[in-house]
Amino acid sequence: MKKKSKPTTLLFVEILEAKENPMFTEQQRATIRFLRFNQPVACAACGKKKRILWTMLCQFKAADMTANHFAMQLYPQSFTPLTPVCDHPLRPDWPEEKKV
Repeated sequence: MKKKSKPTTLLFVEILEAKENPMFTEQQRATIRFLRFNQPVACAACGKKKRILWTMLCQFKAADMTANHFAMQLYPQSFTPLTPVCDHPLRPDWPEEKKV
């Protein structure tokens, strides 16, 4: 007897721009996007499943503060633009400028 499979639900995402905030520069605000999914999605950094995540429009690094609450520990990998991550602090991963 064939087992019935669950009906698949389409995954969709709403991409939201960050509002102006005096704590952040306009450049920082312009690179951040919030992602609202219709079902839980795994964070690319830690694997937690959430419906609301965030990302950057440029290559970025995410940090983890769970091991040491006084210092941020960057994840070793660099994430591509629009990769969803949960509540990790983010920073752009600009290529290093060559010293002359």
